[in-house]
Amino acid sequence: MAESAADANVLAPDIVALRQRILVALVGCHAINDFYSLVIPVMVPAIQRSFGLSYLAVAIVPFLTQATSAILQPTLGYLADRYAWRRPALALGFLAIAVAMLGLTLSQSYLAVLIAAVCLGIGGSTYHPQSATMLIYFFERRVRGLAQGVHGIGNALGFALAPIVIGFLLSRLDWHQTALWLTVPTLLGVTIVVSVLREPVIRGHRGLLAGITPALLLLTVVSGLALASSSSFVNWLPSYFVHHGYSLANAALLTAPTSAAAFLAQPLGGAISDRLGRRKLLVVALAGTAVSLGVFLIAPSVVWAIGLSIVVGFWASLIPPVVMVYASELAAGERTGTAVGVVWGLGTTISALALPATGRIIDVTGGRIESAYTALTVVAALAALLASRLPRE
Repeated sequence: MAESAADANVLAPDIVALRQRILVALVGCHAINDFYSLVIPVMVPAIQRSFGLSYLAVAIVPFLTQATSAILQPTLGYLADRYAWRRPALALGFLAIAVAMLGLTLSQSYLAVLIAAVCLGIGGSTYHPQSATMLIYFFERRVRGLAQGVHGIGNALGFALAPIVIGFLLSRLDWHQTALWLTVPTLLGVTIVVSVLREPVIRGHRGLLAGITPALLLLTVVSGLALASSSSFVNWLPSYFVHHGYSLANAALLTAPTSAAAFLAQPLGGAISDRLGRRKLLVVALAGTAVSLGVFLIAPSVVWAIGLSIVVGFWASLIPPVVMVYASELAAGERTGTAVGVVWGLGTTISALALPATGRIIDVTGGRIESAYTALTVVAALAALLASRLPRE
């Protein structure tokens, strides 16, 4: 387990100022990285109409992005740990996202969109293992949950801005032109990485598989099921609102509050887990997600559904920072990036499988998105049960 920089006495005397710079920079990078997580979901209705795709076919697009990211995260996390390549990995990740946006701009076929989705997954695979290592290095154990939670504000900012920005662009441009404008934020990400972030002076031990323990695998399954319920819920939310008569731009705007709930939830979840424990917080948050999803299904009107979608977003947003810290604290042999890569990356694989699965459910039930949300309710409840079997910290 990596000793924090403060404990190791290897940093400049002004440790507080340095921590603030690192944390603010990571919040900004997190916002930019996770902004692109919702590019494809918000564009799904436009891509679907453009190529005449079924729900299953269009679900393959975000699935490829998530699956590519998931497969690469453990390996890239391990290599970045082993050779101290964390900053170069982050910078190259943002450049890969820019390539993906250019690919969407030029795409004139379903296959071209799929290739762009793979590039987007490559770019997204570099961020979380490296940011988790930096946070575990620069912050001591008693405040790591809070630091990761504040870092999660970047996730909330990116998720909230994506529907608003993309919805605004789509109301004035077609989706190809919109993708071209979306290359701009990636350049800001590269600038932040190069000018502000510092490379932790630790290297992971040799052996990728040696860092994968039974506890880490169980946390991976819990993380995957949690991500499956939350990301699939948000993925189909714009389509849900379009199905209920809203325009694509308005549907994108109505999706934003669901993600915005993370502004409060992520710091709160991290801080509570510092005091009550990671496992207990995960069990409560997952149970809350399951219950709120169930209530969403019986909402008497779309107005009620909008409010309940925010409640779902709040419970689901308590989870990510806790999973990140929990994974880093379960890491063996300074393999923090490896551990986060396994839990977040392979967990994302489980989550990615939910997209085509729920897309198929919607297809066979005559376009009823509610049927997919019923399945996600069961998934969240199962995750809560499994989380109760995680080890005590």
